[in-house]
Amino acid sequence: MKAYNLMCLALSALSFTACYDGLKEDLKDVNVTVEANEQVAYDGQTITVKRGTPVKFNITGEPDNITFFSGETGHNFDYRNRTTIDPSLIESSKLTVKIYAQYGSAYKDLFSMYVSDEFPGLYKNDFGADCQLLKDFGSWKDWVPADELPKKAGEKVSKEMDLTSYLGKNMTLAIHVHPHDASTIQPKLNFSQVKISNVLKNGVKTEIFASSMGFTPVNVWSSDLTDITIDPNLKKNPGYYNSNGELIESALWYGTVTNNIWGMWNLKETANGSFYVQSVAEKKGVRESWLVSDYLVINACTPDKGEPLKDMTSRFNSYEYTYNQVGTYKATFYVTNANYKHEEAKVITMVIDVK
Repeated sequence: MKAYNLMCLALSALSFTACYDGLKEDLKDVNVTVEANEQVAYDGQTITVKRGTPVKFNITGEPDNITFFSGETGHNFDYRNRTTIDPSLIESSKLTVKIYAQYGSAYKDLFSMYVSDEFPGLYKNDFGADCQLLKDFGSWKDWVPADELPKKAGEKVSKEMDLTSYLGKNMTLAIHVHPHDASTIQPKLNFSQVKISNVLKNGVKTEIFASSMGFTPVNVWSSDLTDITIDPNLKKNPGYYNSNGELIESALWYGTVTNNIWGMWNLKETANGSFYVQSVAEKKGVRESWLVSDYLVINACTPDKGEPLKDMTSRFNSYEYTYNQVGTYKATFYVTNANYKHEEAKVITMVIDVK
């Protein structure tokens, strides 16, 4: 049987908001130790462990809440409130998109893809003003040049755009679908892998997917439905018909769908960077529409997250974690006690060297 020693670490700890009124326990007795064995060692400053070996942390005291940050990418305590990255730390910034046209035959000048750092933003509550704004705005630049877009059904295009010139600016992306002939099929336009990828100078990569870009449709065609045939399957989407079964035309102005409806945007897969505008059959009316993002901060990032280990309803005195990649990490235990008046917090950190 292997012998294990309980090794008390000289861990750095910081306590703040030291108010104890009404708290059952303070945090002065909360500490973290690590069980040492043949694979886990401590030299007084750094815990050294072999990759793939579980590290067992023992926790003394009775904090209400414990959250663990491993120090790996996306789980760094120092970045728990970070929403932007200093542009000087970014090595490269790329916007990617894949486009696939389906159905119909060859077509000409069906849609455009734009980018701008001057677009003032949509109103989103004044459809007429938004339509006029999009009609009049003339400072778009090509996201994907017109001569590189698909020209017929079945054609696929992949595009990567360098965004470093947009760092520190408010960037807007837009897609404008502008068919001209209702007598032909308007193809289904599929967009995938829509994301911004930033590579930092330390090699860390961050990604912003379409779901975080605030895309809003502006269905210009819905301003006049005289020559538009409405797909009966629209009734499967809530919010488009009143209690009398009558179509609410204004609901179409910024409307999206979760199934296949002629000429309407389906955004249900944006978390994966994918969305599409459905094809339109012959003689069903010309469907002009826009899809416009919110302002995009290119150096935006998602705050790092920790792993909740304990709350006030559970007992907790040990935790095991395994590092599977070689490197040096700053592991952090964030412990708190709280009531309706005060919160006391303590940060316990340690250096983990994974060999």
